[in-house]
Amino acid sequence: MLRPLVATTAVTAALILLAGCGGNDKKAESGNSNGQSSASPTPTAPSIPEFDPPKAFTAAAAFPVSKVQTRDFYDSARAGMVGQVALVGHRDGLIGNNVADPSKSWVVKSTAAETTTVSDVTAPVGVKVDGKDIAVVAYAEADKGNGTQKPQGLVLIQWIDVDSGQKLVEISTPVSTVNGTGPTAQGTPNLQGLQYDPENGQVAIGVGADGNKTLFADPKTKKVTVIPGIVAAAVHDGVVAGSKVSSDRSNPDGTVVLADGASGKITKQVPLKQRNLVPLAGGAKHAYFYGTVYKDNNYGGEDVASLFSVDLTTGAVVKSVPELSARDSSGYSCLWDEASAIICRENAATGHSEIFGFDDTTGKKAWGWTTKSGSRVVPDLGTAFHGVAYVQTEKKAVLLDANTGQDLPSGAPSGGPSESAGSTPSDGSSPTSGDTPSDGSSPSDGASAGGSDMSQYSGTQGSPDAVSRYGGVYTQTPQSSGYGSSELETILVYLKPTA
Repeated sequence: MLRPLVATTAVTAALILLAGCGGNDKKAESGNSNGQSSASPTPTAPSIPEFDPPKAFTAAAAFPVSKVQTRDFYDSARAGMVGQVALVGHRDGLIGNNVADPSKSWVVKSTAAETTTVSDVTAPVGVKVDGKDIAVVAYAEADKGNGTQKPQGLVLIQWIDVDSGQKLVEISTPVSTVNGTGPTAQGTPNLQGLQYDPENGQVAIGVGADGNKTLFADPKTKKVTVIPGIVAAAVHDGVVAGSKVSSDRSNPDGTVVLADGASGKITKQVPLKQRNLVPLAGGAKHAYFYGTVYKDNNYGGEDVASLFSVDLTTGAVVKSVPELSARDSSGYSCLWDEASAIICRENAATGHSEIFGFDDTTGKKAWGWTTKSGSRVVPDLGTAFHGVAYVQTEKKAVLLDANTGQDLPSGAPSGGPSESAGSTPSDGSSPTSGDTPSDGSSPSDGASAGGSDMSQYSGTQGSPDAVSRYGGVYTQTPQSSGYGSSELETILVYLKPTA
């Protein structure tokens, strides 16, 4: 699911420069006396092989990304891949690098208002709207107000046509009253994850501001519904699932709520009787949660952890348990492969770790292992797409069957032999640093959207943080040379699919 440094004016200037370098401005064509154009024929963009899902890659482009200090916030770039466009963004906006045709690369700003400060942003995700590849990104904002208007917290959602770089829909919704100034002023909203329906572009976004709430937004109707008191876990065909937790954590009354997104009407409440109930992810059939409760209801006693899936239609519950105890676990981050599998990885950076998968058809835990198992290492989870989980061990990039957890064979990445994690071959895919929200990043001085510099590529291929049928992307630490490495935050590496 869901993990600073140049002045804002420099960032803004870079974004303006990028917008000027994008492929959206039409150039005037000159004609001769016969009325025929004298311009050279437009070259055909190179085709990119398409695989669904891709199982082997070669590094094909490296896009330098500048460090960014957005107002009072320290930003970190986040990557996405939607259609043929490699995405990277910060709180200031989103950059699209079209890997098939760099002249179509673009920048879309988060906000143009001088009174508005962006405090949070989601990683860009891909959906389909009217058959088009659309990137969705959401920003949490604080507007200090104009005239007599009180400061307020807003959530801005953008649906962007990645082929043209144009905003298909943009909706801004008030969610709170902001008291004071600065990045931590009371009432400043923060985003608690973005759930999305890849088939229609509907989103459900958990928001923390004046209490928890979920925003349901539909690009077709261009409307937002605020559902108070819950944090989103899933959205599918207009149904929203979320967790409702009492502010008194000693009271085991954690409940799952199902709601009609368009109206906000609660259709079902499913008591799970948990002290703490955290949304993990949503699929097409189920929403998934991690819950803890004190053993024997003994306040301050041992925490017992459980995993729950809730059917989005009937509210039926399937309960399972993680192999790690609540004491050994820091909770889980989970991803949907947009098909039939949910893959989860334990959050702790040290100590024992765990990875497992759910079958979204049944809601049941399908596979998993921990570092205590002894026979396999627990890899880091990068992304998942159509039956494949793209993971990384300490030394190798690996593919897992998202439905069984078994290593998948793959072709060798360019420049090296194929590798495996555990004991089977793998393709050159592995997660890297960026999989949390990010904002307004722009390429460094001397580079623009669509400007690749392969001298910045480390030569060691990683696994993708995001994947489409046209390849994947991940972020890499800048090399010591080129563009002035002190000004670069990261390098966005595009992986072209080869199998």
